[in-house]
This record gives sequence, structure tokens and C-alpha cells, in this order.
Amino acid sequence: MANPTPKFRIYPSIGIARLGNGPAEKDKVIFSPEVPWKNLFETDQNYLTKDGRLKKQAQRFYIYECDANGNPTHQINTADYDIEWSVEVANKKPFWYDFNNSLDLSVLAHNQNLSPNFVKDKLAPGISAERRNPNVLNQGLRVEGGYDYRKELVNHPGIVSVDERAKRKEIKGEFPSSQMSKSAFSMLAKRMNVDSRPVNLGTVEYDDDGTLIFYGADGISAALNPSDLNTDFADNSNWYDDICDGRVTASIRKKDSGEKFELDDANSAAWVASAPPDYAPQIQPLSTMYDLITGAANEEHASELATVFPMMYRLYRMQWVNLGDFLAPSFKETIDELIANDTFKYIYKKEPKAEADAVREKIFNMFRDPAYKMSNEPIIPSKNTTDLVNRGSGTDELKLPYYPGDAIDYPGSPAQWFAIPPMLYEQLRKWRDGDFFTPESFNFKNMDEMGAFYRQQFLDSANDEARKPLLMTRAVLETLYGGGFHPGVELTWPMRHEQMYAENSETFKLIVDNSMNRIGAYGLREVRLNIASKEEQEKIFYNDFGFSMTAEDVRKSMESGSPESWLWKATPGDLTKWMGIPWQSDAGSCQAVYVEKQYPVPSWWAANLPVHVLPADSYHKLLDPTITDDTKRNIYANRLEWLHTASTGFIGYHAEGGYMNGLINMVYQWKDIGVVTGRKLDLNIDGIPDMVYVAFDANDN
Repeated sequence: MANPTPKFRIYPSIGIARLGNGPAEKDKVIFSPEVPWKNLFETDQNYLTKDGRLKKQAQRFYIYECDANGNPTHQINTADYDIEWSVEVANKKPFWYDFNNSLDLSVLAHNQNLSPNFVKDKLAPGISAERRNPNVLNQGLRVEGGYDYRKELVNHPGIVSVDERAKRKEIKGEFPSSQMSKSAFSMLAKRMNVDSRPVNLGTVEYDDDGTLIFYGADGISAALNPSDLNTDFADNSNWYDDICDGRVTASIRKKDSGEKFELDDANSAAWVASAPPDYAPQIQPLSTMYDLITGAANEEHASELATVFPMMYRLYRMQWVNLGDFLAPSFKETIDELIANDTFKYIYKKEPKAEADAVREKIFNMFRDPAYKMSNEPIIPSKNTTDLVNRGSGTDELKLPYYPGDAIDYPGSPAQWFAIPPMLYEQLRKWRDGDFFTPESFNFKNMDEMGAFYRQQFLDSANDEARKPLLMTRAVLETLYGGGFHPGVELTWPMRHEQMYAENSETFKLIVDNSMNRIGAYGLREVRLNIASKEEQEKIFYNDFGFSMTAEDVRKSMESGSPESWLWKATPGDLTKWMGIPWQSDAGSCQAVYVEKQYPVPSWWAANLPVHVLPADSYHKLLDPTITDDTKRNIYANRLEWLHTASTGFIGYHAEGGYMNGLINMVYQWKDIGVVTGRKLDLNIDGIPDMVYVAFDANDN
């Protein structure tokens, strides 16, 4: 049966709130972006409170009335409607499975996100996963009528509602949960001889304009037994954290007629997930979740510079968070060379053909082919060994990007290294071949000038009330990583498959459409998760695959009419249950990746979890008028390991002693580490830009 056309919809359809130890007050938080790229060049923003606490990132939700096709037209207001918001979130991490690698790597899927070579060449077979907290049992499998202790591993506070009369509520959870118990306490906690811990999952607030604000939680993680240390990057038994996700619904009543509308189905409701802090909020991931969701739809896309340049610009800006992208060899170095030789214009101009073709060919050849044609790049050793000797890394130079991929568990697999998704790579190929559209007015001297142009297109698009809500969703999704997944920073591999979505379609092919510019850049999409109905949720909320989950389970779940298709029906907690527990372990462990050569030094998720930064001390030295220009150039070029902005100790993949200390210390130090923030410099010194991105920590206020 076709879904009815919605009369109202909640936007953004997928929202992200980020943790922080600052207060959940709207004048003391950062709000999730609502226009892509808007914040890129801000130089007056503070991501820390005056007393040095890390600000939460809050998500605001709006209700839009729709036309006969279900497309948004305008925001409703409290003069016309009474509005009640409801939020239902959960944390299922302790209940779910260990993370080993992405289980879809053994499944041939129909999308533009994964090369079929993963399956055909068995580049990175999915590794079966066992349950987290395996000693917590469903006694019903052993004794008739036995109690299912595993359900108490889910922190599910239930539905919380706010309106004009009751404007603000905390989402009060606990771990282990007593919700399933017939008594007032957790049966699991009693058996473990511990007390349940209050683990609140956030705060919701009805704002005066009728919008909803969702504040993420405080970033608290701990073990039920204080002596248990988090010694794994993703899977630690007896641990809990305050990450969550779930549905955002609304009930609205028209004041003049009394007519009511329930915005609670997959077509009209929204989803919110909380995530770790974004420690470089003005630096975007190379491949974004918006790219990935677009690739899941498996559509054809127009050939234009606007489908290629954003990816290249994001890679160019990684220089602010990763030394491998700042020094040579790097994409930045290549672009700087073009600028110095007055050939940067061939990024967007096609004539004279020979010169322009040569520039595009050079850049294209720097990127790794997502088909992974068995190039012999350096090998990342197994996480179980620190032996860097005689590994036979081969002779090929490392290609772009310098980041690990989905096959990190398989030393020697070419897919140990991340490749931009096939959708982006195909657009890059067309660009190389001269098959792309560029506005004739282009006359840019460098990447930042072009970036400012595209930023303005998004700002212009936001003036269109029909485009504005779709821009909100895109803005959120562009802050999230879109691969590779191990498991990732915020949301992981199920997001790259069409089964995740009740709707994933292009509403506007162009971001802007006027006589001067026709900019597509993958357009604007209506993206709605495949949300389970309330009746479906009752049946599947605690579903799993038993003692272990395999790649075959995932393959079967994708078949039409499969009894395992519940895997793709979203219930509260289902987006974040795949992520590491506690979240700090994965966030802290994914830093530098050491291979045999000194240059470049690869890294993991540097756009959100920086690796090398320009520290605040260096920034202040650059402003010192008594220091010579030559010394200032040296200061500018001298980057510091990001985690040294706090006392976590050194962390690097395969620097095992520091790595383990870092996992443990990150649980306590995460709130004290520097946030990379744009600042003006204007020194007029050759080699030092007028704007820099500086890591400010709690001690720099």
C-alpha cells in the first residue's frame, strides 16, 4: 500500500545533537547547522563556555506544512496551531553485538557506495560478531518462563513530551534498566550485586516559537564495576554511555477548527541521534553522510564541477587537522603548486585543452580507485602486533585519501585504505575527461575563493522557503562521516543501503537555479528513515540474531519479504547500537596510523577528531609583534598532536602502550581537549594565511 501524502513534516528529517559537559541551555550551546557551509569561515565563534566547559551541540526541529505532493512550503507557527512534541530515544549498545568490521562487506548491494569487488575478490569478508555482555543471558532459552536479563541492557526511558505548558524535560534513563522488571529495581543489577546507575540521555525543550530543541547528554561513561577498564576500542562489557537515538514526533491541533494531525509515521516523523563532540566543527569530512545517502538511491547525476569541487575542497581543508594533509606529499601541496604556476584555473576551465587536461589527469591519478584493483600500497599491520619490520609493503606510493578503510582488519588487502565512494569517483572521472559544466563567470585564484562562491550558493538557496527545510537535513548530514566504517565516528555502515530509508528521493535537482548559476551538487533530497510503526516496534524492539550475527544474516535481511527485514526498521537506539562503547574509546583510539614511511602520516577521522593541530599557544605567538616573520613561519608550520592539548597521553594505531593509556584516559579527558576554531590573523606574511584554524582547550579561555 502506498504511503499517504503527508500534510505536515518535521525537519530536519535526521538531526544530530552532540555531547558536551556544558549546560543544556539554548544561549550556552551550539546549534546544529541549518545551511551547509555557512559556518566555514566564522572567526568569532566560541565552542567553549566562559568557564571552559565544552558546549553541547543542540538540534532544533521545525514543523512544515506541505503541498499536494508532500513537499514543504512553509513553517507553521503557534498563532495557528497548538503543538505537542514527543521524543522517544534509547541506548542499545550494551545489548547489541561487538564491532569487528562492517558486515555488509560480504553482501553484494545495489548502490553507488560500495564496489562489487569487495564481494567478488573477497577483499574484506564480514567477520561474525558475538553479543556484547555475553554473560548476561536470556534465561528463557534455558528454563521455561526464565527471565530475559538481556532486555535490561537497553536504556529506554520511554516517551517524553513537551508543549507550551510543560516546556522542558530531562530524558531520565538508567543502566541496567528496571523497565522490564516487575519490581521497582533492576533484576540484573540485583544479580550483579550493584545498583542501577542513572544515565540520562538528554533534554528536550519546547521553544517559544513552537520548535523543539533536543540537547545531547553530558558525555558520561562508566563501568558498573569501577575496577573494569575500557581496554577495547569498541566493545567493553559492563560499560554504559549516554549516546542515544530515536524518533521525534508531534501532535498539532489547528486553533480555528480543532482539526488534529499526528506526525508520527515514517513519512512525517523525524529522527534524532546524539554523537560524540565534533572537535573541528568548521572542517567537514572528505566523504559525507549526505554523499552516502545520495549513493544509496543509485541515481544518475549531472556532470558538473559542483559534484567534484566540494569533495576536493574538504580534502584541501584537512590541512588544519592532519599533518599528512598539510605537508608533502599532499593534495594541498598539489593545489599550492597549481596556484604558484598560474594553472589553478584549469580546475574549472577546459581551454587550452592540453594544459587543462594535464592538470585534471594529474589530480585524478592521485586518488584511489574504489574498485581496488589490487594496488600494492603500504600495509597497515594487524592491531595485534607492533612489528613494523619486513612487512613487505610494496613499492607503490600511498594514494589519496590518506585514511584507513573498511578492511583495516586484513593486512595486505588494498581496501585497508579508504577510497572515495564510487559515486564520487565516477564524477571525478567525468571531470578528468572534461565532461562537466562550469558557470562561465568563474575566475578564481585559489580554493578558498571557490569555496566562498559555493558557500554563497547555499546561503542564497536558504532564501527559498521550499528549499530551506531540505537544506537543514543536508547541513546535518554533511557534518557526518560517510565512510570508511570501523565503525566510524557517529553513524555507520547500514546508512549506505537503500533499505534504511522509507524515502530517499531528489526534490530539487539544483541547489540554486537562476540566470547566472545553475548549481546542482547532488541537489536537495527528501530523506526519511524506514521508521517502524508503534505496532511493529512492540514486536521487534528487542530482536537480535541470537548468540552471533553474521554477514549471511545481513544478506538475508536484504531480501524482499525476508523475515529478517526487521533489521532495517528503525526503532529507538537502532542507529547508534553499532557504535563503540564507551564512545570515548573509539574516539580516542583513532588517531595517527604508523606505516614504514615518515611522509605522509595517515590518520582516521581527523575532520571530527583532529590528529595534528595549530595550538592556541602558537596562535598567540603569531600575534606577538616582537617575533620575526621567519620565526613566525616556523611557528605556523609546527603542528602539535591534538591529544596533547589535554593529558590523555600519546595515542597512535600500533603505538600499543600509549594506545591503551589513551583508551582509558579519554573517558575522563574528552571534555578538556582542544576544539579547532576559525580565527583571523591578517599578518601579511608570505606563507601564512589571513585566517587560521586554532585548537582552543579549556585552559585557553
